[in-house]
Amino acid sequence: MKRLIGGIIGVFVIVSLVGCTAMGIGKKGAEEGLAQPGPTVTLATPMVKMSKKAKITIVGTGFTPGQEVSLLFTTMDGVQADIGYALKPKPVANERGAWVTTWSAGRYIARKLAKEGAYTITVTDSEYNTLAHTPVAFYKEKKKKKK
Repeated sequence: MKRLIGGIIGVFVIVSLVGCTAMGIGKKGAEEGLAQPGPTVTLATPMVKMSKKAKITIVGTGFTPGQEVSLLFTTMDGVQADIGYALKPKPVANERGAWVTTWSAGRYIARKLAKEGAYTITVTDSEYNTLAHTPVAFYKEKKKKKK
């Protein structure tokens, strides 16, 4: 009985290996079939003190080398605005698919387009298809009380 079970298991293993090889599943097939992680975007400082001189460093990874991207700021009421004019340098993925830029957000704060609270920065391709997004929060520095 033990030989029969051992034989059945042996046949099952061999058939499985042959089937996987025939279907192209192996080391090479598995590498080709793995999903690659999508683009990501992060902020060096996700909590930004409200100031007319506020600057936010934005970093993207996992993009196609040479890919130019647009960044959109979503206000509390859901309106999206392209902030490309206030980015230095223009975000373009390097040979490893990464980019870094700095957003001078002071104008948004001065015009009260960004108030205290949480917002979203969305990264899009040239046709404004969403590739990644990240939260950003603005806060007011609390005034110190005099004694």
